[in-house]
Amino acid sequence: MPSLVTKPNAMYRNLLLFLFLGWMMTGLGACTSAHDEAPFLAEGSFSAKGNLVMIGGGPRPAEIMELIVSLSPDSTMIVVPMASAIADTIGWEHRDMFLSYGAKSVEIMMLEDEDIDRPEILEQLRTASGIWFSGGDQRQLMHYFGTEAMRAAVHEAWQNGAVIAGTSAGTAVQSAVMITGDERHAVRQPFGIIRHENVITTPGLGLVENMIVDQHFIRRSRLNRLLNVMLDEGAPYAAGIDEATALWFAGDGWVEVVGESQVILLDASGADSGVFAEGNLGARGIVTHILPPGARFRWDGMRVSGILLPSE
Repeated sequence: MPSLVTKPNAMYRNLLLFLFLGWMMTGLGACTSAHDEAPFLAEGSFSAKGNLVMIGGGPRPAEIMELIVSLSPDSTMIVVPMASAIADTIGWEHRDMFLSYGAKSVEIMMLEDEDIDRPEILEQLRTASGIWFSGGDQRQLMHYFGTEAMRAAVHEAWQNGAVIAGTSAGTAVQSAVMITGDERHAVRQPFGIIRHENVITTPGLGLVENMIVDQHFIRRSRLNRLLNVMLDEGAPYAAGIDEATALWFAGDGWVEVVGESQVILLDASGADSGVFAEGNLGARGIVTHILPPGARFRWDGMRVSGILLPSE
């Protein structure tokens, strides 16, 4: 009796092979590593009612500081000076600074370890109209804001309409991946190489995902380290904010450069990259935009679009 199973012809074998390979690639794509699970290209949209203002350190022009006060729904601010080694002094200085720019009242939030996750502190953050993070050491600031509850309280304030602003370290903490300022393979020049996992990062507040921010950018020649982190993390975008300059993320989806210098916007959303001999990183297709004050672009939390220079 002849068998009911017939020998497949070449075309049938090729079809089976194609389907099998397609299934394998789909399965491999679904198996992500911890590196792939960084918050880049996460689902969701940039839909907070509030505003973010990220200053690149250095001088703080009146235009930027007055903008921050104007974005606070009731013109009140909470100053968080905990990144500074002289937090008490900086707290009072920045309190007076905001009052001079028209704030109606300014509270200084001095924190001790026992204040982390304390209900009264969380409530103060949740209900804030404006939160200001001073400069200093971003790792020290995240010591206090690294818990889920502390981060969530800041997010809630922002979602409810508050302005979240900061300078230098107070800018570094706002993205999901935070540049600490340290590196693993130091050479004579700080961040003088672009090598796999050279730049040390830790989680930030996560107010901006899919874009890594850096500060003091042009003045301190920090392109190497931002490219290094961008490629290592697989981030589609990165923004290097220069001193006396701010990147303002408005609640309506527009982002604008404010101040005196530029923001360097790096777009690797269509780039190819990899790790090569001796850990050197390589890439092709990264697009660079140099954005002066008044330049704007659209941001939906995942993609940049509609870049406009001041004359457009």
